Amino acid sequence: MATASRETVSDQAKGALASVARALTVGAKAEEKRSDQSGSEEELLDLKGDCEEVNELFHEKGWTDGLPIIPPKEESVRAMLTHSLYGREKKLGLLPPAMNPVTVEKVAVNAVMAGCAPEFFPVVLAGVEALLDEELALYSMQTATNATAPLLIVNGPVTSSLCLNASGSLFGPAGRANATIGRAIRLVLLNVGKEIPGVTDPSTHGQPGKYTFCIAEAETESPWDPLHVELGYAREESTVTMIGTGGPQNIFTYGCECAEEILETFVGALCGLGHNNILFPTGPLLVLSPEHAGTLARGGFSKQEVKRYLFENARIPLSRFARGTKRAILERRARWFEAVDDAEHIGVADHPEDILIVVAGGAGIHSQFLPTSFSKRAVTKVIEMSG
Repeated sequence: MATASRETVSDQAKGALASVARALTVGAKAEEKRSDQSGSEEELLDLKGDCEEVNELFHEKGWTDGLPIIPPKEESVRAMLTHSLYGREKKLGLLPPAMNPVTVEKVAVNAVMAGCAPEFFPVVLAGVEALLDEELALYSMQTATNATAPLLIVNGPVTSSLCLNASGSLFGPAGRANATIGRAIRLVLLNVGKEIPGVTDPSTHGQPGKYTFCIAEAETESPWDPLHVELGYAREESTVTMIGTGGPQNIFTYGCECAEEILETFVGALCGLGHNNILFPTGPLLVLSPEHAGTLARGGFSKQEVKRYLFENARIPLSRFARGTKRAILERRARWFEAVDDAEHIGVADHPEDILIVVAGGAGIHSQFLPTSFSKRAVTKVIEMSG
């Protein structure tokens, strides 16, 4: 509403009063009753129709992301649950924005619908546990006009055993595991948390990551420690790391021949005025191609030195911002000044360690910049494999 007229704002506020009153009275009582009964009686559907009929039903009910689903028949859900260490009725927490209880069984139903193989289920469960972590700030992420979505980054031996794609087109259609694990998370957000586009999700444009948003790190292609090791986990552990990000922005280093030239191009990409890391304290996420990572390492840069270089050089003069933007930036200044005594600029991260770096992708002189927002930090959960 920042650029709307005062009359428009007033009319929308008046129009919302009846809904607010209902939510505080009738709605609150209904929610309390529903919460007390939750988990005691779950509605079971008769899915005897063919796949087309089931899909039409689910579409009418608003239980899909617009794409066809796999009917969640009981035998398929049971197969999914055999790969969980928890019982099917285990409650993992309350999922925003509706704050509905999310059970292992409900996650399994949505994993089937998404097309997951049962072997993928432990990764989905770890992802849901990350969603529920307060540090992710999921509620704020879901109910904003921003295009932020939770990105899953998978590390460890499970990447190989489940054939997760960490190579070419990893943000695109080049891996069943990536596509269906990410989609399962999205369907859980839709069907359990009730993050409904245009209703509880007011995102101005959305983004493709709201269909599926799951990648893996190419650990064997990286000259540095992988993300989960950097965050304090053992190399042999498998993890999911989640953070709220915008869509990937390509960084093309055509003509750059050395590490310093590549880094200067990265700096230029990070210093645009409109991305989220101008205002949000979590630093940007860079998904570096193996070619870029290799060139930087051969040029004498460790991962920590890359972060330090970007932290020190990706700074934007405050004079470039609109007056109102400067007022918002002041909210970050206290944290910024903890690390840097610079009254004339704002950086893209409060501290060097806030910048996240993952090595992944195929051949080529391209890397990806993903601005982060809402999350207080990246949240990591260990993937507990059954058997």
